[in-house]
Amino acid sequence: MGAWGVGSLDNDGSQDWLTDFSEFGASAATDILDACSDAIASGYIDGDIGSGIIALAEVVAAALGAMDEDLSDQLEEPVENHKDALLDVDNVQARTSEAVEAVTSDAEASELFDLWQEAGELDEWLSQVNALRARLDAA
Repeated sequence: MGAWGVGSLDNDGSQDWLTDFSEFGASAATDILDACSDAIASGYIDGDIGSGIIALAEVVAAALGAMDEDLSDQLEEPVENHKDALLDVDNVQARTSEAVEAVTSDAEASELFDLWQEAGELDEWLSQVNALRARLDAA
């Protein structure tokens, strides 16, 4: 995993998904949610899907008015361009929250969890993701 910090968008997978969202909008959201649902059903969420879900959570939170101000430079334009279509995705907030829960569940089910655990930064990452999920759920 190419990561330079524990932040939601501080890795290659999240940045790749954000690029897809910037280009394709709501279809990128449904694609990553569907991929995560399939991965959950198979019993294992790979790192790219997990990173995409975390990025999606930031985008959905921002679209609902709970943007992390530290990420506004990266999120403001794509969220503004695709907000209406994103919020029209069926149950996008709840589905995203459930996907974040699955990504942060344990090392057996989530490669991203496993990678942060191996890196010795699991607590920092979980703290950041839990704050994101709180913003998402409260929006």
